[in-house]
Amino acid sequence: MIKNLVITSLFVGQALLAAEGDVSTVIKLANTVKSVAQTSEASQENIDEAEVKLREAIELLTSGSSSGGGSSHSGSIDFVACYDFSYQKYYSGLSSTAAADKASAACKGGVDLEITKFLFEKYYSGLSAVNAMDKSAAGSGKNLRGKLTLIKFMYEKYYSGMSSVNAADKAVEGAEKLKKNSLGCLEKLYPNYYSSQSSVNAMNSAVAGCAK
Repeated sequence: MIKNLVITSLFVGQALLAAEGDVSTVIKLANTVKSVAQTSEASQENIDEAEVKLREAIELLTSGSSSGGGSSHSGSIDFVACYDFSYQKYYSGLSSTAAADKASAACKGGVDLEITKFLFEKYYSGLSAVNAMDKSAAGSGKNLRGKLTLIKFMYEKYYSGMSSVNAADKAVEGAEKLKKNSLGCLEKLYPNYYSSQSSVNAMNSAVAGCAK
């Protein structure tokens, strides 16, 4: 993951080459990120969040940088990856045109693709590919970016007491209420509640406690 962080910082530098205006300060920051990342001992959660923020920076730097009047997401690395994944899922149940429209709409808001992929697997176990993709995109929007570890933790607990689809819904619902750094709180509270409650109720109680 450290390697991914360094690579992402390099993409920031490449995006700066196409940006207009004074970007000298941003270039210095990108170089600093590269240097710090190579020797970082940060937690996995902090590394994941740092990568999300770097990718958001790439989107900001590439949006509108084309002089050809293209769409604001035409240069976005995240958009292309998201579109490729989403289109294939939609195309399994829709025409090429409809799949392209759905994929573009799903990705232009800036989803967290790793969350999208995780959720799709869970939703697809009980839904069609189209419906699973719809719910996956909705559950990985900007306010949920960087919360994959939270969603995975909550899904595991909910899944022990409900279907995969419902567990995914509950995990997304919980992640919307929590900050990105709430995993430690969940890990602390859940076992205490689970000693006297079902896994589902214990997870609900832990989310409520950590959201305060």
